[in-house]
Amino acid sequence: MAIRVESEADTLVRKCLDERRSFSMIAGAGSGKTSSLVDALGRVRDHEGVALRKHGQHIACITFTNRAVEVIKARLGFDDLYLVSTLHGFLWGQIGHFCEDIRQALRESRIPALIEKAKSDDNGGTSKKAQKARAKIERLTDQLAAIGSVEIFEYAETNFSDYGKGQLGHDDIIEIATYLFANNATFRRITGLRFPYIFVDEAQDTFEGIVAGLNLVCVGAGLPMIGYFGDPWQQIYDRSAGAFAPPDGGEIIKKAENFRCSKSVIRLLNAYRGDVDQYAAGENATCEGSVEFLLVRAEEPTEPRRRYSKEQLERALAHMDAAVEGWGWTGLKDVKRLFLARQMIARRLGFADLNRLFTGDYASSSAQDAFEEGEHFLLKPFISTICPLIAAQEQNDDRKIINLLRRDSPAFMVDGLNAEKSLKLMIETSKDLVNGLQALWGTETIGTILRFCIDKQIIQPSERLRENLERAPRTDTFDADLHSLDKGEWLADSLFQMTPDPVSRYAEYLDNNTAYSTQHGVKGEEYDKVMVVYDDVEAAWNQYSFGKTLTPLTAGEPTDRQRSITQKLAYVSFSRAEEDLRVLLFTADPDAARAELIESKLLVPDQIRIVT
Repeated sequence: MAIRVESEADTLVRKCLDERRSFSMIAGAGSGKTSSLVDALGRVRDHEGVALRKHGQHIACITFTNRAVEVIKARLGFDDLYLVSTLHGFLWGQIGHFCEDIRQALRESRIPALIEKAKSDDNGGTSKKAQKARAKIERLTDQLAAIGSVEIFEYAETNFSDYGKGQLGHDDIIEIATYLFANNATFRRITGLRFPYIFVDEAQDTFEGIVAGLNLVCVGAGLPMIGYFGDPWQQIYDRSAGAFAPPDGGEIIKKAENFRCSKSVIRLLNAYRGDVDQYAAGENATCEGSVEFLLVRAEEPTEPRRRYSKEQLERALAHMDAAVEGWGWTGLKDVKRLFLARQMIARRLGFADLNRLFTGDYASSSAQDAFEEGEHFLLKPFISTICPLIAAQEQNDDRKIINLLRRDSPAFMVDGLNAEKSLKLMIETSKDLVNGLQALWGTETIGTILRFCIDKQIIQPSERLRENLERAPRTDTFDADLHSLDKGEWLADSLFQMTPDPVSRYAEYLDNNTAYSTQHGVKGEEYDKVMVVYDDVEAAWNQYSFGKTLTPLTAGEPTDRQRSITQKLAYVSFSRAEEDLRVLLFTADPDAARAELIESKLLVPDQIRIVT
């Protein structure tokens, strides 16, 4: 078993812990950040664990995902000295028992801010947008008046709130905690007494107000210490902090090791970001690897909203296939293809019409985000239950079918229609249901299938899904100005008329059973060979511009926002490659782009080819 050698950065962290001094570790991609975090947590336990347990105190570790929570818990031996939690879970644990403080934050900050935001949407006219804004203002005003009688506030892990009933959502937790950290010294002191040591993983994705609040908890001698672990260049979520400096007097530590990437990939990463000079530090120290950019002349899009036609998209995909073949990667299972958006992926995998619907005129930005994450309420029943049932049926997996139904079907729950049946009869009933579902799969629409699943109690529909299925379809012509707040109804009606095959292909993609992914979706992942496709036209998003960010003299200067978020997303995609990285860049002027990439010292001449 290899012995882990303490790095210079880890030595500095150890010194900060011994001196009870807060710090921020800037840990580039592949640097072993989680190992450094776990080592720091373990050192506090070794030196302070007995005293902390005696006083009923804990070590807090805040991380970004439930998956990361479980990984860190396991590496710490599931020791209850630690509170390892997601950010929302940690914050709710601190504020949940302080009903009066929550009420004060809602009354003085959260609800008034939402009312002001709604007022900005009300121009005094008769448009549906203005009418809905006024209705929202009235609803929030009523809820503001009603919170005085709320006996207990509850956090349901959703985006929806009803303050008059004491129901809080995701965003509320962040805003309430931010307010209390900033304005309530007693709250800060209680948090500090509970957690003399607070560690924050993926600090770049923590909300700015929360970083400021935790720093207030930990600022000053004799107060709790905080340790941030993260990388500003791997921030890919809006509203998160990005930069995460410690309180005054804290140490900023840069971790230069890279245990993931080959030497060639590391050279590109160093040239690209400039603020951290990494070196290959593990088994990859002997791996040279390779980096190559292939430049393709981009076509001028012919469809509205500067979109490619189907024929143009097919030609772009043909360039990708030719590139893969030229690299000798055809048929290799260890190749990951990364795209900014899903248009090319959807075309290749067979859910282009579904993708077009959820990125088109009827889709709000929140609907697009939910689609990207596989969380849209119209599709969730397929992702979680219906598609897995069809797949299990095709595999003749009776056990999986009954397990899925027991988990998700009201009819198969402990108090459901089939609760009194024997296991044998329950299996027979499940087979009949799924046979009926499969019979509809090849002939009927998504709307018909959803209604069948609700009628047979295969799924428990959300209230929004049921409302859209029960109302009459919209027959009036969609007008973006008149129907901006109602366009989700056109989205639902269009989906209900589609066949289910694209949804099953989309579900398979989300389940990561393909070699394709978006660049957002691979943060934290790593692959032997990575192919990245950059095409600003294909992405169809104004907030990103890879052409302008990588070659501003050729493509034009990006906006500050474009540069900031595109740089980070490109860094994330480059740094997924353990050995070989290939970048397919569509550009209006390949020759000028090549010259600029060389002049900027991002690449050397033999790393760039042009497709003629």
